[in-house]
Amino acid sequence: MTNTYGDPSTTFAKLHTSAQTKIAGPGSASIKYDIVTALLAASAHEAGPKARLALRLTLVITARFNWRLGYFAVGQKQLAQMWGVTERTAKREIAHLRALGWIRVEKAAARGRVAQHRIEFPAVLRDTRPYWTAVGPDFAARMSGLPEDSGKTPDNIVPMRVKTVSVPAQDGTLWPKMAAHIEAAEPDLFAAWLCGLTELDLDGGTLVLGAPTRFIAGYVETHHRLRLLAIATMLEPTLRNIKVIAVA
Repeated sequence: MTNTYGDPSTTFAKLHTSAQTKIAGPGSASIKYDIVTALLAASAHEAGPKARLALRLTLVITARFNWRLGYFAVGQKQLAQMWGVTERTAKREIAHLRALGWIRVEKAAARGRVAQHRIEFPAVLRDTRPYWTAVGPDFAARMSGLPEDSGKTPDNIVPMRVKTVSVPAQDGTLWPKMAAHIEAAEPDLFAAWLCGLTELDLDGGTLVLGAPTRFIAGYVETHHRLRLLAIATMLEPTLRNIKVIAVA
């Protein structure tokens, strides 16, 4: 699999440098997806408050984080609406995120202006690192700044092969938008496993995708569901889950 980060001394290093909270330039889109993936992986494996906080920070990142300026500015009332809690709870959750070291106040709230918070990506990386391998060895390698494996599919796995590969036409549904992002960033992955997927349903915060065989459905669920969920939540912040089922 091709490393989409480019030179690790530039784009990848931005995640590890506490002074750098603005992520832009070549490879930045993939880095954003992987930050969200790391948080979602932590939320899936953690227990208790940290899992909840990881999900809430993910929603803030996907919906309200300004990547160009490197901060988010969201009032307690809006946070409460986003998270489905009271304003008092929203205030307490922000305090917990600060206590974890995941965010810090950039500019305090003042009359007529909400507080600005920066995300401490090194702290997020530190706390999500135990779960990177759950996403996959390629993900763990990228996040660690190590060379990736060759990307060759194991001999005992036969990927889906098609004569021609095309992205679904944009029809206003979510999957064609996701497919366009994936094909542009990771064409080999899209061609091998994802080009045959179709959108079956999007209801109650769950996106249901159809795969042409049970084998492909199971493989995508096991190895790529978290990555698909990360991309989906970047495009549709209200999404909570993805299922892949066989339609044949």
